[in-house]
Amino acid sequence: MLKNASYIIYPLFRLAFSMAAGIFLFDRFLSDRLSWPWAFGLFGIAVVLTCACFRSSVYRWRSLFGYLATLSFFLLGGCSVLYQQSRIDYLWPQEAEVYEGVVQTVPYLKGKTFRAEVTVTHRLEASEDTCIREKRWLPVRRKILLYWILDSAGTSLQCGDRICFHATVSRPVSDMNLTGFDYGKYLFRQGISGTALAFEGHWKRLQPAFMLTWKQRALLLRERLLEQYRNWGLEGDVLAVVSALTVGEKRELTEELKAVYSAAGTSHVLALSGLHVGMIVGILWILLAPLKRWRHGKNVASVLLVVCLWMFAFLSGLSASVVRAVTMFTLYVLASWVSEERFSGFLSVTLTAFLMLVYQPMYLFDISFQLSFVAVYSILLLYPLISSWWSPRNRIGTYVWNALSVSLAAQLGTLPLILYYFGAFPTYFLLANLVVGPLACCILCATLGAFLLGNLPVVGAGVIWLLTQTTVLLNVIMESVSSLDGSQLTAIHLSAFQALLLFLLLGAVYAYLHRRSALRLMTCLGIVNVFLVIGIWRYGRPFSDSFYLYRSEVYHRKRFEAEVLSSANGFYRLDALKVAVLKDSTWRKKQAAEKLVVDYAYICRGFRGNVEGLSRVFEIRQVVFDGSLNPSYRESLKAECMRYQIPFAELPAEGSYRIVRKY
Repeated sequence: MLKNASYIIYPLFRLAFSMAAGIFLFDRFLSDRLSWPWAFGLFGIAVVLTCACFRSSVYRWRSLFGYLATLSFFLLGGCSVLYQQSRIDYLWPQEAEVYEGVVQTVPYLKGKTFRAEVTVTHRLEASEDTCIREKRWLPVRRKILLYWILDSAGTSLQCGDRICFHATVSRPVSDMNLTGFDYGKYLFRQGISGTALAFEGHWKRLQPAFMLTWKQRALLLRERLLEQYRNWGLEGDVLAVVSALTVGEKRELTEELKAVYSAAGTSHVLALSGLHVGMIVGILWILLAPLKRWRHGKNVASVLLVVCLWMFAFLSGLSASVVRAVTMFTLYVLASWVSEERFSGFLSVTLTAFLMLVYQPMYLFDISFQLSFVAVYSILLLYPLISSWWSPRNRIGTYVWNALSVSLAAQLGTLPLILYYFGAFPTYFLLANLVVGPLACCILCATLGAFLLGNLPVVGAGVIWLLTQTTVLLNVIMESVSSLDGSQLTAIHLSAFQALLLFLLLGAVYAYLHRRSALRLMTCLGIVNVFLVIGIWRYGRPFSDSFYLYRSEVYHRKRFEAEVLSSANGFYRLDALKVAVLKDSTWRKKQAAEKLVVDYAYICRGFRGNVEGLSRVFEIRQVVFDGSLNPSYRESLKAECMRYQIPFAELPAEGSYRIVRKY
């Protein structure tokens, strides 16, 4: 099979790769320099030239057809991502305004506030014209991440409700210096145009007047399923795993449980992917088997199966990995109707990627999209090679070896992405994946059985008990694997270029195993040398040891890692500097005979008092305002700082405030 694995010659792969390159490069370098109409014009010119070369009888011009077609799809990707960005970006007013919107997701409690995605439909504009004050609603049609505090009446919101709120909407804050993660860009690529916080009394639930979308109906149905799980008596880690594995709901997952599955190398089982879709296909295919006895029954079963899979995709929130798997199966079914030849797996996954990027170019930056497609490509390329290393002589050995081969192929292919995004690598992933597949399938079957037989007094209770015990067994095994010595290699920090070098190394090693030669071996060794040189340079270069004020806490960052500092009274001594974190009313109406020198007074949400009162106790050299403060309260504190000539800084612009360590 390796001899016929020159997949790069497929025209569709070249065009899909060109389109992905256009999406990436335009987003990275041209998003602020080129508008989508200009990009679309360039795309139109390229298409016209491509058609002209195709119809030309001059061979010299027709030879340019391939290059111009590649350029056309490159520009198609570029103009599609620029157009998508124009639909997300919005110039939000700097002051608080009145907005009207629709809740798009199920609200959930985060700290002391509720959070949900809200599509802002209109903004109330107030304009003054001499003595006449006119108000009008301006269309917005942008999605934001809204936080709100419950009012005294305890009014609740749910998916699909209309809401009117008064708040300041701003672009998502990024803090690359401290976390190394561009949260603002992440939300933007998820379609989130801004974030806002509506305080108590500044929002109101309106009468619903819009019909629910299919996605909203699916989310509400998912909430009903989760409530059914609770009625069965599922709770804690059992409820969390069953919810994540069956309907893709991960709110119940604790950080400890995520860490256990991550260390065991089985985090993918908690995120719906092709593994779950494959299991569902197998279960439904067995249930629909009686239809195959009828004429055209197989086609009817295929249609029902595709419909059920897309319903499951909507129910799970249309994650990129699930959409990929369901789209591939749909293409497989369609191909089986029009051709009796076997549908190439490589062609189907490439066509799926192409269609998904045409529909939503932002999918390219989704981690689940990247991991899903890289894993499938890796299995298609590496599984035949790995499985050929050994041929077991019995069924059990064949199953074990095939499972290990698939797991190893997927893990090797996604290794650069895993190290780049997560900085850790599970060492016992082969052992854990031997059992996670069968147990996950049992959990899916038991969940389906509980829905079908749950109303039967004895049988239903037995199925629910089996579901609970199977999930407990899965958690215990994952806990045991993660607790083994050296179960996870951590603190691995790769740059984007190093991750690219790892992909090139995997490709070079694959090419060498395909056809061994001295040149290919030297290429592998050369890539290894470049990778090591860059790693030594990154770890050897000087760095600035710094402290950060961020989200009401003080952090200490050393090179690639950051840790939160603790203090019982809110005072921190950072070498020669003194920092006070003020987030309560402790110092309100206090006085001191001798003032305490404070280099930085970090005023956060929850603080009660004013700068004048603080100046009776502290000699403040600079004030730092956290972004969580009420805007009007923050403005009054800023006015006091200017009156007392105390320098101040605000966090929303940068996300965190950096203090360089002084030795």
